[in-house]
Amino acid sequence: MKITIVQFDHEVVAGTYARWLQEEQVDSEVLTPDSCAPLSPCDADALLLLGGHMGVAQKQDHPLLQRCHAALPQIVAQGTPMLAICLGAQLLADALGGRALSKQRGERGATPIHLTAGGQRDPLFAKIDSPFISVQWHNDCFDLPPAATHLAYTETCPGQAFRCNNAYGVQFHPEVDAAIIADWCKRAGVADTEPLAAFQNVKDRYRTASRQLLTNFLRQIARK
Repeated sequence: MKITIVQFDHEVVAGTYARWLQEEQVDSEVLTPDSCAPLSPCDADALLLLGGHMGVAQKQDHPLLQRCHAALPQIVAQGTPMLAICLGAQLLADALGGRALSKQRGERGATPIHLTAGGQRDPLFAKIDSPFISVQWHNDCFDLPPAATHLAYTETCPGQAFRCNNAYGVQFHPEVDAAIIADWCKRAGVADTEPLAAFQNVKDRYRTASRQLLTNFLRQIARK
């Protein structure tokens, strides 16, 4: 099994998911903002799209973001399994006919996320309770594509997870750890320690749900 990780921002990495993929003996390659490798047609078994400080509206200034946006409809149509996180989910939604929204429905910190009826039936969330805990760190959001199945929501941001064909978009971050959150706080100029302290209080529940989500995604790749 091989997964291509698309990293739009040098500072936003795959975190625990990179380590867990290694533990599962999954081969991966990382496309960074400097990469010129083609995205379509995709020869990987799956794609993992990460987040970033920029927004979808800025894709003209970020070549990898622009190329990915253009390639996503074809990649989704060919059925390649995909997990798109935060900015990646906004990009996926926008590319498939939804809408990425700037400076709306922002969230930060550990948050309970509720599954819709469709989410409770979807294999990506198998063995994950509703609500489950994950981490939010976004100012932008998205409206779902017309053909999407809505899978999860929060009170602040209804678009937390969706599915189109074999592609998933999740607004939340299942891949972070305490070190990444501390770094993001520093970069964002967050003076208090509340986001990190809140994460520490729920880190075991967060880790369990995040690992299960990745396990479920890998099972879907194997079944393809």
